[in-house]
Amino acid sequence: MFERILIATDGSETSDKAARVGVEIARISGGRVTVVYVADTGRLSHLPDDMMLVSIRDLLLREGETATTYVADLAKKEGVPSERMVVEGKPSDELLRVSKENDIDLMVMGSVGRSGLDRFLLGSVAEKVVQHAKVPVLTVPGDRP
Repeated sequence: MFERILIATDGSETSDKAARVGVEIARISGGRVTVVYVADTGRLSHLPDDMMLVSIRDLLLREGETATTYVADLAKKEGVPSERMVVEGKPSDELLRVSKENDIDLMVMGSVGRSGLDRFLLGSVAEKVVQHAKVPVLTVPGDRP
């Protein structure tokens, strides 16, 4: 049923928890995972070009490589095939695009991201994905204090 699972990660503890759930579902169902990190570089586009922005973009992309590698290694340990993607853009839009283009059966993500502001309700990225996804979306809550 869930052969192609997208796991969204931002490197946070909540997304790591979601990754463990997604990998387990893939293991049980004999599926594979596509691990996606979206570098939200769109927020930088209105700022003037300078070396600081290049450094921030590079930092985001490196962070994406680290986060996706962590999840891919987790999948490998469980014998689950995986592929990693680091993309740039608006996180909710990119996750929906990647889901559609890769014929994903299930999306798994943390219910809140790293931003403290998102913790009031369901995280803004997760909320937008849930509202617009054409496939089931499993949101995994973070640990409550």
